[in-house]
Amino acid sequence: SRPRKMTKSTIVEQSTPNKPPKLTAGKITPQVACDWENACNTYFLHKQITTKDQVKMIASGMADPRLCTRYLTQRATLDTGTFSQYMKALRDAWLKSHWATKLRKKVKGSQQGTHTFYEWALDLQSQNALLYRNPSHLSDVQLWDQLEANLCDEPTAPVIRAKLDDNLTLKEWIEEVKHLDDECQEGLASQWKVTEEIHRSSKHTAMTTNKTSSSSKMYNSSSPRLGALTETERTLLMKHKGCFKCRKFYISHQSKDCTDGAPDASSYKTLTESDANAAKPKLKTVAAVGPVGAVMPLSVLDDGS
Repeated sequence: SRPRKMTKSTIVEQSTPNKPPKLTAGKITPQVACDWENACNTYFLHKQITTKDQVKMIASGMADPRLCTRYLTQRATLDTGTFSQYMKALRDAWLKSHWATKLRKKVKGSQQGTHTFYEWALDLQSQNALLYRNPSHLSDVQLWDQLEANLCDEPTAPVIRAKLDDNLTLKEWIEEVKHLDDECQEGLASQWKVTEEIHRSSKHTAMTTNKTSSSSKMYNSSSPRLGALTETERTLLMKHKGCFKCRKFYISHQSKDCTDGAPDASSYKTLTESDANAAKPKLKTVAAVGPVGAVMPLSVLDDGS
């Protein structure tokens, strides 16, 4: 099944201050009731409407059928009463049950959190204003206590150190705390900027170092390069059982199996015949043995005598 559509909130419309306001059909909230009350009072002021005629003059602006029907059924009572009594009856009839208690609880449970102090303070004042002339409305002292007790950690210490005068009005106290909170936010922003720059710089340095290191491994233009073997050197190495890679004479491996690596280019000298002869293994010297005379049996010697 398709999700149900939410009921739209009522809107207060007023073309000019001297024209009666209009309350469109829809859901009435504490904010809408407050807007309707303010618009009506503005109209009364500009048209200088007397207290006894106020309710009758704005009744036609209620476009919601529910409000019209209720007004008509209670017209005799509402028209003879004050506008304040009319607004109380409207709130009692159309706002949610215990709305004032719930709103007060919301205000009392509010904390600064991630908001700036001034933004949070204005929001709390606006919500508390919806409770005006209601027993749940917080006084300036109560709202001051609520704001002070629920500051976030950053501005709390500066506010305590500032030792703000208890004789300040709520408005003055809020402005002082706003100044302290702004300084605190600026300090945090500066610290964050420095941290970001350090992180970015470190990351750039690491990348540059790795890139330079890799480039150095591949090729270093400032280091001498080992030249290719000359034809003479190749001939010598083949003649004297040498390796084309390590360029050593008389070794037991071939270039493909060489583990010695190429010689240091900075100290390398062109191979010569003398180098090959110097590397030639020395033959072991065997001591000479003199001739040994044959030993003849004595009987043989006797026969020839």
